[in-house]
Amino acid sequence: MKTHMTTICTQPRKLINVASRVINILTKFHKDWMKTVTSIVYTNDLINILTKFHKAWMKTVTSIVYTSDLIYILTKFHKDWMKTVTSTVYTNKLLTDRRTHNGHHTVT
Repeated sequence: MKTHMTTICTQPRKLINVASRVINILTKFHKDWMKTVTSIVYTNDLINILTKFHKAWMKTVTSIVYTSDLIYILTKFHKDWMKTVTSTVYTNKLLTDRRTHNGHHTVT
C-alpha cells in the first residue's frame, strides 16, 4: 500500500520523465526542422548562384554573338570596299594605259 509520502515522491519522477520525453521529441523536431531549413537555404543560395552565372554567361554569349556579327559585317564591308577600290584602280590604270597607247598624254 502506498502512503501519501510515496505518492508525492513518485509524482515528480513521472513529471520529469514526461518532461524529458517531451524535450527529446521537441529537440528531434527542431533538429529535423533545422536540416530542412538549412537545405532550403542552401538550395536557394545555389539557385541564386546559378541564376547569376546564367545571366553573366548570357551577357558573354550575347557579346560574342554581337562581336561575331560585327566582324562578319566589317569583313563583308571590307571585301566590298576592296572590290570597289580594286575596280577603281584597274579602271584608272586602263584609262591611263589607253591614253598612253593612243598617244594622248592628257591628265584629267
